Amino acid sequence: RKGGVAHDELSTPLVAMKFGHKLLEMRTPEWASFYPDYDGLKKMLLEMAKTGQNRAIRGRADLGTHSIGGTEERIKAAGPSEIEFMRRLEGEIDKVSKHYTKEAGQLKRRVEELEQRYASAAASGLNGADIIDITNDVERCETTLLKIDEFVNLSYSALIKILKKHDKHSSCPILLAYSVKLQDAPFLREKLTHVIMVLSNLNAKLMGKEAKTEAQFDPNQAGGTSFMRKTTKYWVRMRDLTRVKCIILKQLPVYKFTEGDADSDRVTSVYFDNDNLDLYTGRLHKTPGAIAVRMRWYGADPTDDTPVYVERKVHNEAWYGGESVKERFSLPDKDVQAYLEGRITPAGVRDILRADKSFKGDLEAAVKLAAEVQGHVLNKKLKPMLRTQYMRTAFQKKGDATVRSSLDTELCMALEPVEKGQYRYKGGLTPEQICQFPHGVLEVKLQLQGDQQTPAWVNDLLESGLLTEVNKFGKFVHGLAALLPASRVKELPYWFHLVNAEEEGEAKQDADAEDFVPAGKPRAATAYQSATRYTPPEPSCLEYVAKLFLHWSRPTAFQKVNTGKLVVEPKVYFANERTFLVWGSLCTQLGSIAVGILAISFHRPAVMRVGIMLSGLTFLFFLYALVSFQRRAHGLRMRSTDAPYDDRFGPTMVALVMCVALVLNAYISISQGVQPLP
Repeated sequence: RKGGVAHDELSTPLVAMKFGHKLLEMRTPEWASFYPDYDGLKKMLLEMAKTGQNRAIRGRADLGTHSIGGTEERIKAAGPSEIEFMRRLEGEIDKVSKHYTKEAGQLKRRVEELEQRYASAAASGLNGADIIDITNDVERCETTLLKIDEFVNLSYSALIKILKKHDKHSSCPILLAYSVKLQDAPFLREKLTHVIMVLSNLNAKLMGKEAKTEAQFDPNQAGGTSFMRKTTKYWVRMRDLTRVKCIILKQLPVYKFTEGDADSDRVTSVYFDNDNLDLYTGRLHKTPGAIAVRMRWYGADPTDDTPVYVERKVHNEAWYGGESVKERFSLPDKDVQAYLEGRITPAGVRDILRADKSFKGDLEAAVKLAAEVQGHVLNKKLKPMLRTQYMRTAFQKKGDATVRSSLDTELCMALEPVEKGQYRYKGGLTPEQICQFPHGVLEVKLQLQGDQQTPAWVNDLLESGLLTEVNKFGKFVHGLAALLPASRVKELPYWFHLVNAEEEGEAKQDADAEDFVPAGKPRAATAYQSATRYTPPEPSCLEYVAKLFLHWSRPTAFQKVNTGKLVVEPKVYFANERTFLVWGSLCTQLGSIAVGILAISFHRPAVMRVGIMLSGLTFLFFLYALVSFQRRAHGLRMRSTDAPYDDRFGPTMVALVMCVALVLNAYISISQGVQPLP
């Protein structure tokens, strides 16, 4: 070995890297020289591996003292050193940052000038030529915005990938340190949300779709008492967020419900549950009537008089005779804890709401809701369990609720270790108490009436490949599943293992095809794979037989199990009924045969015994079918995955009984010297 690397490993053919080709194909041609020199850095790493420089730093022995009175005249090994690689990397980061700062600054100035142009043209009276000219400039700004976004994403991916490749073969890992440093680089730190907001306003004004003003406050966003809605949720990859925003804002303007220049508003919610996690279980299983109770506020943390919304969400299936409902009313922050403890009664809530001039909802309905929520908290012993916080970009057309949309980014969940007399935690949290969600969450809300069709642009967005539909995704359920220990949460939502599926797939692709490891060499499992992969225990003989016939398995103690609680459609209930009717038909046929055998069994005791036995089996089969039907129906109503949806035991036993009946029929007929029964 030389420098800690086996010589035969360095002399073997190297696997080609694919990301370099992807970078060449996807980069903006006129900005080609401003992207990180991925191929150059890769060749530098390859040269370091060949000369052993990647293993030159060997711990504390290389961390000696230095003197400013000395020189650097030393014998140096061949090939680029770690210091030279870091200098080259710093130069690439600086190059990307400078180009981003330049292009982002130019875009900001263009957007500001465009906003002033529109204001001047509107003051003097807009004509058709002005509208066309400004619209074209807005589209050019949107194109530039997307180019900058793609430049940032590709550059960041290139830098992270080259750092990963460096660490896999170097004795001096730097990935974590540079990952943290990159977060403070201008091209990642400086955002362009103000540009998106201005472009949205210009689009709205040009198309006559100005966003709602404060006087036209939307109760679906931050006020009101009760409303019904039907929502579909999607995950959006971080690299696609800007593109999705640009697609939507061409049709719907950005709707702001707090002050600020950014295109999004901070939304914070504190969810309640008890020690048994009854609310979590209900929301996970989508049990009819399952509730969620939360306190929500908008913008910065509330002060004494800031309105905090007391909300209850009730789940119901639309086809099952109901609609999911979100109900709420507001209280000043200073009164929330007293209300939760029962010191402020529903009558007291009535007095508070009556004195609140901003309250526009149904007072009696709000008081009734206050009584019910207070009852939930006190009777179920609910307490703060989880906090969610995210930045919400809402899209809505003035005076039209047909299509509404919201995009939540920077979503994070945290445990809420409140002290006595608090409904929200005011202290600091540890990293283990916080979960960062890696995707954006898009909600598309449609309120169609009669024969009204879904707008074409919505269908185009849904079919664009930029979205991943996650039916019934819930921040509350996901947060508790991610943060609570397995001893408390034994069931996970069906989407839980999909959160990092794409990132893990890309990491596997990198490991399989893009790294410059010697060809033909097996790769050891990473620490993450070793730590997270679950290997089930070997089943016992009894468990194996039970699993074979009953499809039964025993989860291990404290093992979190993925549970796919998807929406159960009406046709599934009908399928269960059809299965029961088929079993009933089979039992009717067997019963008819048994009755026929008994009818001709006079003076034939052996034949009579066969008829009686077949009659008993028919009754048992019918009873088995009835019990299975009821168990499946109950499982469907409770959204359970433990119900016997697939039946291996019943059909197997029917086949065995029929075979035994045929054998007995032949044996009795032959032994008594009569013709076989038909």
